[in-house]
Amino acid sequence: MAEPIQYFFDMEATGVDYRNDRLIQLAFLKVQGDRMEAFEDLCYTDIEMNDAVVAVHGITNAMLEDKYWPDETDSFQELERGNDPANYFVSHNNRLDLAMLANEGLQIVMQCIDTDKCSRHLLTETHSYKLKDLIDRYGLESRAERVAREIGMKDLDAHDALSDALWHYALYELLLEKVGGEVEKLVEITATPMLLEKVTFGKHRNRSFEELIASEPEALVWMYVNMAADWEDLEFTLEHWLKTKPYFWNKAQKEREENERLLF
Repeated sequence: MAEPIQYFFDMEATGVDYRNDRLIQLAFLKVQGDRMEAFEDLCYTDIEMNDAVVAVHGITNAMLEDKYWPDETDSFQELERGNDPANYFVSHNNRLDLAMLANEGLQIVMQCIDTDKCSRHLLTETHSYKLKDLIDRYGLESRAERVAREIGMKDLDAHDALSDALWHYALYELLLEKVGGEVEKLVEITATPMLLEKVTFGKHRNRSFEELIASEPEALVWMYVNMAADWEDLEFTLEHWLKTKPYFWNKAQKEREENERLLF
């Protein structure tokens, strides 16, 4: 029986709106037993990127003019071949990665491990769960560099998709140690809804949900109606806090029902 495959995945995109933005780079480390193989492709897009987006990943529209659409690349097709429940999909923030791939026509059925979510459960002594901060905090650079040498890669750079994929691997190794080598425990943590502490988006970024329910409960109602259906942890968190104020919890449910009725 063949050993399961692990895909340590990262991507870059034209933005973070998974319904409208498109993938422009796919990269992952494919690990099966002792074998490692790197995949990386830039992807064509017809979406014009603004300067702020380009500043994050350094990929311009001119660099993509002669590239293939995402689903035509070798990387995408390799993911399709390996998309089996026996295999593992590992990334730092599964939610966005899975949504962007689904928007390109690839619904991942592999077992998922989110190194961000697992870190929040298992690495509680740190204050930042950004990937590079975790790499620095736990001294994981040398692990990633070892893998880079094995696959013939010279340099690791922040915001480079393949470099990030190797950092996912290094972080995964640490997390696996924390659960005694039981990979299924990481799958279980990823699948279990988590109570979020702070808002990570929009005008309320970095404010706690506890603070918002006390001062601006309508903001949580809006999030529940407009954002939570596609984000399990956010829905779990909003439900937790809104239920402390029954009026706003009832309001949120009614508004979501009305919103869904208008959509369908």
